[in-house]
Amino acid sequence: MKPAIPSTWKRRLLPACAICVLLAAAVILFANRKPGDSLELADNATMGILPGVDLAQRQAELQQLLDESMISFSINTSPVFETGGAEGNLMLENPANNAKLLVVEIYIDDTQELIYQSKALPAGSYIENTRLDKLLEPGSYDATAYFKAYREADHSYIGQVGADLTLSVLS
Repeated sequence: MKPAIPSTWKRRLLPACAICVLLAAAVILFANRKPGDSLELADNATMGILPGVDLAQRQAELQQLLDESMISFSINTSPVFETGGAEGNLMLENPANNAKLLVVEIYIDDTQELIYQSKALPAGSYIENTRLDKLLEPGSYDATAYFKAYREADHSYIGQVGADLTLSVLS
């Protein structure tokens, strides 16, 4: 028969074991940390803005970068075409506040086939109905519309965003 451990020892032994486990985990974590895990602040850094920097000009430049990086658009995510060669209600829009040109390309997801490419849409314009560039058989097609943005001033490429579509060709 084993000697019984007094209940006061049990009450003291469990918290002591838990503390030992936590200490061991802390030692292991500290020993395995990588250099650079903690940052040291530069002791010669001065708080504030560099002398001679025009704060209003810097804010305007940052706002211009932000405005350029945002691409606004609108599209019907479930356009319908009566036949593969008929016009459908794509409802492409380049909103007036966009301040960039948009070219829209639509690809069928399964095949990556380009089925539509618009010419450049100026800010504040839209195409309500249009035909696809490829004839599609009747059915439903998962597709992606990519809106490629270009600067108005020099037509240089900015970037693109995409939208999922489900195209329906009725007959």
